[in-house]
Amino acid sequence: MRFLRMAIGIGVLFLSIQSANAEQYEISKISDNVYAALAQPEGKVVSNAFFIVTDYEVILAGAHFIAEGVSELLKQIAKITPLPVTQVILTHHHKGFNYIDFDLPEKAEIIVSVSILQALKGEHREFRNPTLVFEENLTLNRGKTSIVVMDTGPGHSSGDLIVYLPKEGILFASDLLFNDAVGYMGDASVREWGESLDLLEKLAPLKVVPGVGKVDDAAAIKRFRKFYQAFMTEIIRSVEKGNTLAQTRKEFSLEQYKNLPGYKSFIDVNLERAYRQLKSQR
Repeated sequence: MRFLRMAIGIGVLFLSIQSANAEQYEISKISDNVYAALAQPEGKVVSNAFFIVTDYEVILAGAHFIAEGVSELLKQIAKITPLPVTQVILTHHHKGFNYIDFDLPEKAEIIVSVSILQALKGEHREFRNPTLVFEENLTLNRGKTSIVVMDTGPGHSSGDLIVYLPKEGILFASDLLFNDAVGYMGDASVREWGESLDLLEKLAPLKVVPGVGKVDDAAAIKRFRKFYQAFMTEIIRSVEKGNTLAQTRKEFSLEQYKNLPGYKSFIDVNLERAYRQLKSQR
C-alpha cells in the first residue's frame, strides 16, 4: 500500500511538471505578416489569439488572456519581430472573471466596444491600460494592411468583436466560432449568435481563425453553423412542446455530435442557457 501511494504521488508530480512546462500557444503563420496563436490542450489558456505584424508595430487580438499566456505570447512574438505590441483588440470579456483580460502588455492600448468596456469596468479589478472605444466598426490602416474590427453585438458573450483583413481574406472570429468542437455557451445570446454566424458566412473568408480549434477556411463556419442549427432546433422543439428543463434534458439528443471535443463538458450548461432564453422570449 505504501508503494502504491508513492507511485501515485510520483505520477501526480510528473503530471504537474508536464503541465507547468506545457506551452500555452502554438504559433501558426497564416500569411507574410499574420499569425494565429492556437491554445494548446495541455496549457491554461482556453481560447486562440491572433496577431498582425505591421511595418512598425504588432497588433494582438483575442480574449481569455491570462498572465502566463500573455507572457509567453510576448516572448513568441519577440522571436518573430523586434516590433512592440502597441494595441490589443479584446474580442470579448465574460463578466465575473477578474483573472482574465487584465494582465495585458502594460503600454498597449486596448481596443474594445462599449459593451466590452462595461463588462471590464464591472469587475473588482481596476483596468489600467489606455483604451480606444468604438461603436459598430473600426478600420485600422497600417501601411499596406487594412484591419477591420466589427462589433457583432451579443452572441457568445454580452458583446463580441471580429477582426477581418479584407485584402488577405483572413477572419479572426474568436469564440463566435468553434472549429469541430463544442464550446461554452453559458453567457450566450442564442438568437443573436445565429445572426452573427450568418454575417461570418457572408464575409466568405479564405482563411478563418476560430476561438477554439485549428485554422481553417470558410467550411469551418458552415460546419459550426450546421451544429448550431441542430442544437437550437432541438431546444426550440422542446420549448414549443411545453417541456420543462428536466424534460428537455431527458429528450435532448444530438447523436451525430456526441464525439466532438467539449460536448460532455459544455452541452448541459449550453442546453440550459438556450432553454431559459427561448422560454423567456415566447
